[in-house]
Amino acid sequence: MKQTGTLLTFLLASLILLTSCASAPTAPKTTEVIVPSWYSTPPVDANYLFVPATALSQDLQHAVNTAKEEARVGIARDMRVKIQAMFKRFREETGVGEDAEFLSMETDASKSIVSETLVGCKARTQKILREGTLYRVYVLMELPIGAANAEMLAKIKENERMYTRYRASEAFKELEEEVEKYEKIKK
Repeated sequence: MKQTGTLLTFLLASLILLTSCASAPTAPKTTEVIVPSWYSTPPVDANYLFVPATALSQDLQHAVNTAKEEARVGIARDMRVKIQAMFKRFREETGVGEDAEFLSMETDASKSIVSETLVGCKARTQKILREGTLYRVYVLMELPIGAANAEMLAKIKENERMYTRYRASEAFKELEEEVEKYEKIKK
């Protein structure tokens, strides 16, 4: 009985010592992410609209295409136009991070559907990084606002011309009808 009491006291003392020596939980370690300056602070220019984007993939071209497509959608969104975007690739990446598995078919098709044409939209700069087995692509897309404004103005003018032609033909029809009425009255 005395041995059991001694053993119990020893275990209790050991437990107290172990719990008092346990360290407090530490906050997760944060790592600063280095990105291109134009990604975190896109350039500002009265003649251009800039939108940065990024994509991560095991396939370099897939990462480039995805980043560019994301930026185009961003430009259209920034222009405050109605956009219906769908980006399809017959490629599939399953899993997360370095455990991802990239599957690809023989055919490579992509389709972007937008309700507005982005005239002159192109990549101004891009940066490709390797993150383990993955490719990280940063891209800065630009749209010359002058070109977009010129196209919009051309559409407006064309619509005005069509409307003017329509109104002229309507006016001509009215004139013909009036002449016919006059001719009937005259007889």
